[in-house]
Amino acid sequence: MSFLNEFAIFVFIFLGMAIILLFLGVKSVSQGEQWTVERFGKYTKTLDPGLHLIIPAVDVISRKLNMMETVMDIPAQNVITKDNARVHADGVVFYQIINAAQAAYQIRNFESGIENLAISNLRSVIGSMVLDEVLSK
Repeated sequence: MSFLNEFAIFVFIFLGMAIILLFLGVKSVSQGEQWTVERFGKYTKTLDPGLHLIIPAVDVISRKLNMMETVMDIPAQNVITKDNARVHADGVVFYQIINAAQAAYQIRNFESGIENLAISNLRSVIGSMVLDEVLSK
């Protein structure tokens, strides 16, 4: 083979690999989402909605978080009021993630944390009221 043929083969292989890496590295984040990126297992950045370029095999999308307001149903609880009456109460929580990195890395399961916090607050508020107050509000 001549030098020109070997060089042409090398160029085609190089261009083919570059195109494959480009397709693997282009990420499209949907509206209302943010993605966290880890490089070698360490958080590096948050991707906002739009097109982004990452380094394949080095950068990994670790979490895809919904940044829109979300509704969570709180399971029914048996709560004791201030005057020792039992009340069966349930609730709904509306929440919105503001910081994707904190939601992904500062708590293991933020949805479970929100649910437990809401249940705790529900018990605390109803527990500080008498039955007549609970029924009127």
